[in-house]
Amino acid sequence: MVWKKGQKPEQYLFTITEEFATDWKILKQRAKKNNQNISEVLRDSVNSKNEYSRKKKALVLSPHTDDAELGCGGTIAKMIEEGWEVHIIYFSAVAERYPNLVEEAAKSSKIMGVTHEILDFYTRFFPRDRQDILQALYDHSKSIQYDVVFTPTTTDIHQDHGVVTEEAKRAFRNCTLLGYELPWNNLTVSLNCFIPLKERHIKKKILALDCYDSQKHNPYFNEKFFRSVVKMRGIQLASDFAEGFETIKVRLDQII
Repeated sequence: MVWKKGQKPEQYLFTITEEFATDWKILKQRAKKNNQNISEVLRDSVNSKNEYSRKKKALVLSPHTDDAELGCGGTIAKMIEEGWEVHIIYFSAVAERYPNLVEEAAKSSKIMGVTHEILDFYTRFFPRDRQDILQALYDHSKSIQYDVVFTPTTTDIHQDHGVVTEEAKRAFRNCTLLGYELPWNNLTVSLNCFIPLKERHIKKKILALDCYDSQKHNPYFNEKFFRSVVKMRGIQLASDFAEGFETIKVRLDQII
C-alpha cells in the first residue's frame, strides 16, 4: 500500500485494532527507537497479544493407562482449572490382561476434564517398537502446538517409560518438557521443578485414580500413598501439596 505525501497510516491502522489507540504514542516511540516502520511494530504488538490470549495446551505422555494420573494428576486438575487444554496419550491399555482398562481410562479422563487417545503398543515391548513410537510422537507434534509436554523422568527404570521419554525428547523440540515421577520406578530422581497444589486438586487426582479398579492390587495404589507423595513435595516447596518434576527442557520465551 502506498500512502500519499503528507498522510499517515494511523486511521487505517486504527480500523484494524482500535484497542491499540491508547498505546499509539508508545508504539511510535518504539518504532523510532528501533528504526522500524510503525506498521511492523503494530503488527508485532497484535501478534503478541494474540499469542498471550491463545489457550495454553499441554500434552501428557502416559506409557500405560493410569501413569498420567499417578505422575501428574494434581497438576492436570490445576491446569484444567486455570483454562489449559490438556490431552493425554495412553500408549498401551494392556487389554490382553485388563480388558476394562480402556473404559477405566475413559472414566478417569472425563473426571479430569481432558481429552485422550489410546494407542495399541504392546506393553513391555516398547524398545522393539521404538521407531513406531517416535513416528507417532513426531506426527502428533506436527499437528498441534503444545506449550508443555509431560513424560516420565529420564531415570524411570521401566523399559516402556524410558522409550517414551527418549523419543519425546526427539519429537518435541519446540516446547517445555517436564518429567513426572513414579516413585516405585525411580531408584534415583532429580526433581527441580515443583507445582503447588491445593486440596481440591488432590481430591480430583484421587477421584480419577479411583476409576482404575483393575490396578488396585498394586501396593502403591492407595490414597494414603498418593497423599504422602504430594505432601512431601509440598513440604519441599513450603506449600500445602505439590507435584515434583524433572526439568528436561524449558523454553523460556513461553515464560518471559
